Amino acid sequence: MVNIELLTEKNFNEESLDLYVRRQEVNKVYRKQNGKYVLMEQPYIEDWNLERKRQIARNISSQKYITYIALRDKKIVGFIGLLKQLVGERMILDMMHVSAECRGCGLGRELFELGKVEAAKAGAKELYISACSSEETIAFYRAMGAEITDTPIKEMAEEEPFDLQMTCIVN
Repeated sequence: MVNIELLTEKNFNEESLDLYVRRQEVNKVYRKQNGKYVLMEQPYIEDWNLERKRQIARNISSQKYITYIALRDKKIVGFIGLLKQLVGERMILDMMHVSAECRGCGLGRELFELGKVEAAKAGAKELYISACSSEETIAFYRAMGAEITDTPIKEMAEEEPFDLQMTCIVN
């Protein structure tokens, strides 16, 4: 059974992601060609080393974030990190990950829905996502109702040029 909790100093620290399985094997990614996004073969493996896990743990536990963690047997198997500071009427979904062993079980949907609730509470009209361009990631966000935006946040689009800039209406 998986429990989802708001991240606090009592349930999370810098080592909390040490056993987190971030591994994702990507085969196809979206790339813009002639003004349209098309799927292209570009295999790679996304994985985090211990240093990266601890950096992310420090980030999502900072005062800048509203973060929910998903726990199974006291081990983190997923999380969503939202930036508290709105950009206009948008709340930025900065990070959302579900551990490899829990993908496809509805946990991502639960975390995403919590993100929408937090965004609405903060007065946001949209969740903004700078999404990894992998086929699976984009399929997930589209299933959640997100669409590629015509009005990206310039700094985010420039920081991650291969990401797809997406928004999802919050209501």
